[in-house]
Amino acid sequence: MISRGLLLVLLVLTCLQSFTTAQNGNGPDSCCFSYQRTPIPIRVITGYKVTDPQCTKLGVIFTLKNSRRVCVDPEVDWVQKHMKSIDQILSEI
Repeated sequence: MISRGLLLVLLVLTCLQSFTTAQNGNGPDSCCFSYQRTPIPIRVITGYKVTDPQCTKLGVIFTLKNSRRVCVDPEVDWVQKHMKSIDQILSEI
């Protein structure tokens, strides 16, 4: 009988914990935890987004033509060049 009560309490606590975790909307939308190291051809990139400062790692997320999103290191030269090129293209539109 005690084990059933204990099981019920643990089940309720687990449900409450998962509910409160799901309701936490204060964190960043997306963060990078690892980077793609090989350069991506600019012709397949449709846009980019810099990750939120709340993320543990600063990153840039490139969106590709196939809708795939790839995290890259914003400190790398080819990434910075691609970002400048995309900004330039968007400013001309």
